[in-house]
Amino acid sequence: MKGVNQMKYFIVMCHRGHCGTGHSTEIKFAIAANNLLDACDKARRMPSVKHTRMAIYGKEITEAEYHEYRQISAYERFNQQSAKFNRKWR
Repeated sequence: MKGVNQMKYFIVMCHRGHCGTGHSTEIKFAIAANNLLDACDKARRMPSVKHTRMAIYGKEITEAEYHEYRQISAYERFNQQSAKFNRKWR
């Protein structure tokens, strides 16, 4: 039986700031929390996230997926994806 305070694992997508006035991009975080609302609150407090906006998306994942996703920082993953996108459209 699951305990009341057992951690669950989530992927949460948020608006990322620092893209110019009125612009944002998406960034995904792997978060361990008791429920999805707590995970969204933790993600909103992460650096470079637009703190005045709600999370775009969140879903529960397995512990294995969580650890796999945490191997690379969300910020490094974002920069790699941005570089690929920029190369594609040059």
